[in-house]
Amino acid sequence: MEKNKKFSKEIFVFDAHCDTANILYDQSSYFIKENKSHITIEKAKIGGLKAQIFALYVNPVYAPYRSIKKALLLYNALDNKLFSLGNAVKVTSTKEMYSALKNDKFACWLSLESGHIIENSMGILELFYKLGIRCMTLTHFKNTDWADSSGDVPKHNGLTKFGRKIIAKMNELKMVIDVSHSSDKTVEDVLEVTSMPIMASHSCARALCDIPRNLSDDLIIEIASRNGYIGVNFYPGFLKKSINEQIMKNMEDNKEWFKKETEGNEDNPDIINKVEMKLLPKLVRGNDKVDLNTVIDHIVHITEIGGIDCVGLGSDFDGIPSTPTDLTDVSCYPLLVNGLFDRGFKKKEIKKIMGLNLSNFLKKFDR
Repeated sequence: MEKNKKFSKEIFVFDAHCDTANILYDQSSYFIKENKSHITIEKAKIGGLKAQIFALYVNPVYAPYRSIKKALLLYNALDNKLFSLGNAVKVTSTKEMYSALKNDKFACWLSLESGHIIENSMGILELFYKLGIRCMTLTHFKNTDWADSSGDVPKHNGLTKFGRKIIAKMNELKMVIDVSHSSDKTVEDVLEVTSMPIMASHSCARALCDIPRNLSDDLIIEIASRNGYIGVNFYPGFLKKSINEQIMKNMEDNKEWFKKETEGNEDNPDIINKVEMKLLPKLVRGNDKVDLNTVIDHIVHITEIGGIDCVGLGSDFDGIPSTPTDLTDVSCYPLLVNGLFDRGFKKKEIKKIMGLNLSNFLKKFDR
């Protein structure tokens, strides 16, 4: 165990998805070093997290024409409360990332979540790229005007003609296409159109938790065969179907509460978003528990289906209302390393899972 503990400190930990930007924006008194959120600079140091992709998550209720402002405010919150304080460095390439790490700085990549943020404009997509955004999740729990979500009733049968043009533009920019939240048909269409590898930044295996939000074995194989990346999500509701069913029941039970809380504000995205955030803890109340072994189950399955080079971390920290009992924040990553050892993974394989696979994937997008 002591040997494993020493090894865990040597590992480069790099995670593909978090929603910490929203916490930075929503909490005016937030101080990045001392806080109850899943990711802080101090917790990152304890857990060995050296690089992170920060999502600018804008609730789809802001669509179709009120998303850009919210995304820019989230960007500003990251700049004011993280980058400007010298706690971290925004990076746009693996070269910049390793330069930051050499200077003992926390390396932060930025992504958009989701495609509705660009408000159907190629120019806005380019603008966000110029601001340093290097990834975009195509959808969230609602369809966009050009792509179907896994959480909505299909509207476009995957990608529209305009959606295919967006994929081509992202390829041209060398901007990472993230298919987490996308419907199966959308992912299939993306794979048909793209000339670059793709990632599912925070998705689990449907074979172990049979819900539309997770990836089928066929899609895991296709993403992996094209040198893509799959980050395993830590949300218990995506790890175990029985927990997902409990969440769905809680959602049904709270429909009247939600209706009452939003009454008269149906066209106010700020109010609806705030109420949805208040709803999240209610959804996980009374849920069964899982530990890190359930996360490892999904890592093992994806490895068996897609190979050791495609899988890694996609925690969704600061965007999920519950976590595995022993993966409560980024300081717990050494426990995950030990868990991977216990499941028979070798040191070289663990290094890949904990961060090198994501780094190697992103290197393909360096200019």
